[in-house]
This record gives sequence, structure tokens and C-alpha cells, in this order.
Amino acid sequence: MSKALQIPFGRLVRTSVPKVHEDELVKFRTVNNAAVPLSKSLEDIIAKMRVRQTWAHDELMSLGFSGNTFVGSVDNTKNAKEIAQSIIQALQLPEHWTFDKSDRKRFNFLRDTLSKIGIMTMVDSKAATNEKLDIQEFRAFTLLDDIAPLIFINRNDSDKAMLFSLLHELTHIFIGAEELFNASEAEFDISDQERLINQTVMEIILGNSDFRKEWLKESETKSSRVEVAETFSSHYGLSTLSFLIKAKQDGLASERDIKEEYNQLAQPSLKQTKKKEGGDANVTNSFHLDSRFVSLVKQGIDSNSISYTDGFSLLGIKSERAYDGLLTKKGLDDDITIPA
Repeated sequence: MSKALQIPFGRLVRTSVPKVHEDELVKFRTVNNAAVPLSKSLEDIIAKMRVRQTWAHDELMSLGFSGNTFVGSVDNTKNAKEIAQSIIQALQLPEHWTFDKSDRKRFNFLRDTLSKIGIMTMVDSKAATNEKLDIQEFRAFTLLDDIAPLIFINRNDSDKAMLFSLLHELTHIFIGAEELFNASEAEFDISDQERLINQTVMEIILGNSDFRKEWLKESETKSSRVEVAETFSSHYGLSTLSFLIKAKQDGLASERDIKEEYNQLAQPSLKQTKKKEGGDANVTNSFHLDSRFVSLVKQGIDSNSISYTDGFSLLGIKSERAYDGLLTKKGLDDDITIPA
């Protein structure tokens, strides 16, 4: 019964019902689903990330680290272009940083860049019960902290969608607003803040590019607006839909173009491929965990500020072999120092 219901055995044999304290984060859900009960999977993954964040915060404090100056640094700015420029400068993103990369390499490049400035990015596809995380319930979330801000990305999304979510949550950190993100680029009924953040994501992606000029140039050789948007998607890494929305905002595409593409995306067999699970466990563990967080745990284990058992628990691994494999994949075999 435990396996069929995907409920831990211990919960089924309790003599009393435990008190449930709903995490503050759930009140930030952005779609009108407030009456929908929080799934056990989401509850568990939020709790797991809270534990990691709390430990990282305390460990960094003990090492003498001060607050992360990027958290809430643009909270009074209401212009998407200005917010985007602040983020680009903070990350020192090069011009056309998305060009000539696969979708996965774009995502990895950005998360590695965030790790270097003290913003942790965790990724997973399943909860502790081994239940698949539902992208209809959430795509990502942000846990604010003055020292160890954390972004979690639902691995069950496409690589393009994960890049959008990562940029979206990054903007939330700079604005200083915690969030549970369960909308899509095409969500029509969103708050002014979410609209501002979505526009900021596009500004970060495009950088100093002249979108209108590029769009009109591509239109000369393409038979439809969707084809033009697909070209932008290939170059910049976000979905075709996101560029159709940008084009509509600039008077270059119609609502009909957006809805037609949105309807196509609603048919998984036409637009999406199923992600393959399994493979090299070391690669999987490495992808799930933020590099700076792994470095911090390793430094704690090496300095005896944390036991191997507790360190393995924080990393979600069970053996020394898995730990060694993780360090190898992260390039942390040698002695390391946590970057400031």
C-alpha cells in the first residue's frame, strides 16, 4: 500500500496524525490554484531545500561570509531593461552568451555563473518518495536568504523551459521576492510583477540585440512568424512561444500566432520528447547539486565541522563511492577553498 500510494511506510503506521505546517512559500503560487492541496512531493522537496539552505547559511556565517549583496538589489526598480542590465553586469554575462551552445550547455553555463556569485541552483526530477515532480504543480521555486539564496528547478521540464525558469527565479532574487513558479511563458492572467519579470528574462537573453531589426530581417526569408520565432529560439535558447510573445508586444506578431503555438505545445507528441532517466549515477548527482554547495560540504567534511554521515545526507548520497564520484564530476578531487 505504501508503494502504491507513494507514501512513506512510517506515515501509514502512525498512531496519531502529525500536525502539518504549510510552508510560507506556498502562498506565492502564481496561478489561481490556491484551493488545490499541496502535494507530498512538493512539500518534501521544499523541506529538503530548506535544510540545505539553512546549513549553508550557518556554515558560510561560521566561515566569515557576509550577506549576498545581490538579494533585493533592484527592489525599487520597475523597468525591465534596467533590471536586466543590473543582472547582466552582476553576472558579467558576455554578449550573445547563448549563441553556439546546446540547450543543456546554456542552462549549465548560467547556473555555474550563478554559483560563482553565491546563488545556489538545485535540480531534481523526483521527491524523496521517488514520486515524479509534477510540472503542472510547479516548475521552480526561490528560497530567499541574505547569505545563501537558493533556486530549485524541476528537472521534468524541457531544457529551454528550465533556462526560462532559472532566469525568472534569478530575477526574483534580485527583486527580493520569494516565489513558487508554476506558470509558463504563455500565462495570460498574471500579476504586474510577474509580467515585469518575464519581460526582464527576455531582456537578459537578448542583451543589446535589436530585436525588431533581427525579426524583420529573418521575416524576409521565412514563410511564417512561427518560423521566425523558431530561429530566435535556436540562437537564444528560450522557447518559440516566448519569442512570439515578445514579437506581439512589439507589434510583430498576433494573439492568434501565440495561441496556435500554445495549442501545439499542449500536444506533447508533437513538440516534446520524453526525458530519459537513469544512466551514470555520478553524472546525475552532479547535475542535481550546486557546485558551490558541494564545495562547501566537502570543506566541512575535510575540516571536521560536519561528519561524513551528515555530509552525505545533505548531498543526497549514501556511500563513499558515490561521494568520490560526485567530487570527480564536479572537479573537486583536490583541496578547494569556497570562493568569496
